[in-house]
Amino acid sequence: YRKHIPTGCKILFIIAHPDDECLFFAPAIIELSLKNSVHILCITSGDYYGKGALRKKELLESCQILGLPKQNVEIFDDRSFPDDPHISWDFEKLQHHLSAHLGIVQPDYILTFDEEGVSGHPNHIAVPQVLKQMFMEKRPSQLLLVRKYISFLDLPLSLLTDHLTFVSSLSNLVLSMRAMYAHRTQFVWFRILYIIFSRYMIMNTFIPVEL
Repeated sequence: YRKHIPTGCKILFIIAHPDDECLFFAPAIIELSLKNSVHILCITSGDYYGKGALRKKELLESCQILGLPKQNVEIFDDRSFPDDPHISWDFEKLQHHLSAHLGIVQPDYILTFDEEGVSGHPNHIAVPQVLKQMFMEKRPSQLLLVRKYISFLDLPLSLLTDHLTFVSSLSNLVLSMRAMYAHRTQFVWFRILYIIFSRYMIMNTFIPVEL
């Protein structure tokens, strides 16, 4: 279900950690990759528990399941912006890295977190903050917390807006779950609850921001 993005575009998803692509963006990635060139930029390797090397491999496997070739996935993994909610990132250096990457990919559209980072994780929040410092003037869409975790019950609310909305079919939902399972280091009991109850496994809603 698509309202604003035409086909034949180059689309860049900017995420903070391996598994964010599944937890928050899978419906959009699957749908958009059918008729567009979709790229993933992951800021960290997810090395908070010392498993960064393994998590990078998991990200590539997950993206391949979602329909993305390995060459469309980039991981910065720079010590200036670690996977750590207690350490502030070096925004100036991250802006430099982002500018260089945007110059290479030259995306038509950039999709990322809202200003609350969806889940409130400081690393998630930092991504739209640094992008806003670079060139954003309008605020990305935010969802009330209750709407983030009521799964398919949120569908009528999303479709009543003029936002960009992607809704997974049953087969795409299964594909999202398969991609999530590729992140074996993260597949603990509360991830199962997330898959069942989170609206982000079934639908994604974005608000366009003109740059």
